[in-house]
Amino acid sequence: MKKTKLHILAMSMLLCIGTTVYAAETKQGALFPQTVGMTGKVTSKEVNIRNHPDIQAKVIGKVSNQAIKVVGKNDEWYKVIIDDKEGWVYNQYVEVARKDLIPYTKVKGEEVVEYGMKFIGTPYVWGGNNLRAGVDCSGFTQQVFKAFDVDISRVSYMQATDGPEVGVNQLRTGDLLFFDTNGINRGNISHVGIYVGNGKFIHSESDRGVTISNLKSPYYDRNFVKAIRVL
Repeated sequence: MKKTKLHILAMSMLLCIGTTVYAAETKQGALFPQTVGMTGKVTSKEVNIRNHPDIQAKVIGKVSNQAIKVVGKNDEWYKVIIDDKEGWVYNQYVEVARKDLIPYTKVKGEEVVEYGMKFIGTPYVWGGNNLRAGVDCSGFTQQVFKAFDVDISRVSYMQATDGPEVGVNQLRTGDLLFFDTNGINRGNISHVGIYVGNGKFIHSESDRGVTISNLKSPYYDRNFVKAIRVL
């Protein structure tokens, strides 16, 4: 009888613990609740709702003094649902009861790529870090991910160690691609881009600036070294 009671108690504890699902995030290896949403309220008038957690992101709507559902956060932004549509609102305009219960939202690769495409045509500048004035290849990737509070190294060969390696047949949108563009591919990384899907990637190329190229083009196909995942 005593063993039976202990077994029931143990199972009850497991069921209670299991009501909150946790998932590992790439940022600092922390654990965040994955399924919790909180009711909040926008405290100002005409507050912008943006499609990315960035002050320069596209405004997709406005909200004034209205109850909302907060389903995630990224740095100083809350991911909200209003009228069945998702968007991002700056946190100073939102009141929530329990900030500790709002999950850290893992950025989707599609969001990163869409943001990066805003800068197609930005000129290549060696050592550049400005997505509008000029960037080099690793400056482009670093600054794009930084907009989503994802920190990666500054130079390409160091970025290649910022996440687990993935095979070319397992590529996902948002993965980082690395190349040896020094003449002969010896595996010495000197260039990086972001995979956008359908065999293409976006990068800052020395001749064309920020542009989209085909991974299977003869030049990039023979100079490809590896891919990693940071999201």
